[in-house]
Amino acid sequence: MERKICINVNPGFKDVSFEQCLDALKAAGFDGVFTGWHVGEMKTVAEKIRERGLYFQSVHAPFTDAHKPWEKGRAGEEAIDQLIACVRECAEAEVPIVVIHPIIGMDRHDPTDLGIERFGRLVREAEKVGVMLAFENVEGIEYLEKIIAELGSSPAVGYCWDTGHEMCYNNSMDVPALFGDKLICTHLNDNLGQTDPNVITWLDDAHLFPFDGVADWQGIADRLKRINYAGELTFELTLASKPGRNTHDIYNDLTLESGFELIYNKAVQFAQMLG
Repeated sequence: MERKICINVNPGFKDVSFEQCLDALKAAGFDGVFTGWHVGEMKTVAEKIRERGLYFQSVHAPFTDAHKPWEKGRAGEEAIDQLIACVRECAEAEVPIVVIHPIIGMDRHDPTDLGIERFGRLVREAEKVGVMLAFENVEGIEYLEKIIAELGSSPAVGYCWDTGHEMCYNNSMDVPALFGDKLICTHLNDNLGQTDPNVITWLDDAHLFPFDGVADWQGIADRLKRINYAGELTFELTLASKPGRNTHDIYNDLTLESGFELIYNKAVQFAQMLG
């Protein structure tokens, strides 16, 4: 395949090392991976990835404090300082993209100018060190809209399209239609949509394999073609059901090797939809 196919390193396999995951996904056919931020260890992580001939596609920044930059107080400054540290370390490890959640929390819908001022500082640092910031569509799409509107003129700023989040957090709105060719990377995954039309909950964010939920994968392909997206196809998947759910029971018999093989075959099936 000409287009790189990438995945998160560990999609929920228990008691499996980072290195074992890398070896298994490489054997399955994947071209690259993304990881979380391993503080102080990114050069070592990058070496392990690249010595296997894999592409280090991106790093997912921490997001438990994603609401704090929008709020008054020292905690907001510290949250941005943490993201700046992540971007700097990724630059040193030659990782091209950092994926960032612009908010966390189902009940937050009030982006502030203070938040834009703080994220502006992050953007200037990203420009300086040559890293791209892919702000993800999560709960509270208003925060992503404000970031793109206020800071999107920077060549370092774009968005990461999470297809599952669109379905269960964003009322199935057409995210690429909102932000178009500012797409930097993807988090492709499936789920069962918003299971209660009156409740938006993280429990619906299943991250099932492609074609195992209710996503319109031909529609996803068509929308990527519509904005002429030519980047990697990056999948963000898991083998674990959310608490109280049994969505992932269909994967119970998968081994490390057969799991990555199944995911890769589904990823190739989707890639073929793009032509």
